[in-house]
Amino acid sequence: MNARTDAGRVEAALARLRQLGERITPARQAVLRVIDNADRADEHLSAEHIGERVAALEPSVHRATVYRTLTALTGAGVLTHVHLGGTGTVYHLATPASEPALEANPAAYGSGDSEPHAHGHGHTHVQCVVCGRVQDAPAGVLDEAARLMREEQGFELDTSHAALLGRCADCAGRT
Repeated sequence: MNARTDAGRVEAALARLRQLGERITPARQAVLRVIDNADRADEHLSAEHIGERVAALEPSVHRATVYRTLTALTGAGVLTHVHLGGTGTVYHLATPASEPALEANPAAYGSGDSEPHAHGHGHTHVQCVVCGRVQDAPAGVLDEAARLMREEQGFELDTSHAALLGRCADCAGRT
C-alpha cells in the first residue's frame, strides 16, 4: 500500500466515477470507504461483510443496494474482485496503472478489461485449502508463468482475478 491518505484513495475513485459521468451516492461513498479501510488493514471482505460494515456507516443503505453498488463500481473500474475457492468473492479498490499519474489524470485507472496488473490491486491471492486463510503474494510472482503462456500459447493470463489454492505454512507443517 502506498502512503496516500484514506481520503486520497477514495477521492481518486470518486474522481474516476465523476469522469465517467457516474453519480456519487452515499452508498457508493460508504462502499468505497469500507473497502479502502479493509485494504489498508490487509482484510479480504466479501459482499456480505462489506454490507455489514456499510450498514454501520450508513444505516439507510439497503443490502441489495450494496450488491448493486459493488457490481457498478467493479464495472466502472474503481473496484476489482477476486474469486476465492469455496468462500466467494472479495473486493479491493483498483490501483491505477501509474499511481503518480492519478493526481493529474484520473483516467489512469484501467477499464476493468485491460491487460493484467494494469488495473489490479497490486498483488496475487493465495488461499489455504485446509484452513481457508487468504494471503497476499507479490503481483510479480506469476510473471514467468504469464510470460510462458503468452509466448507458447498466445494466452494472456490475468493473475489478479482468482486465488491460487494450496496449503499455508501452518497447515503444510501439520501434514
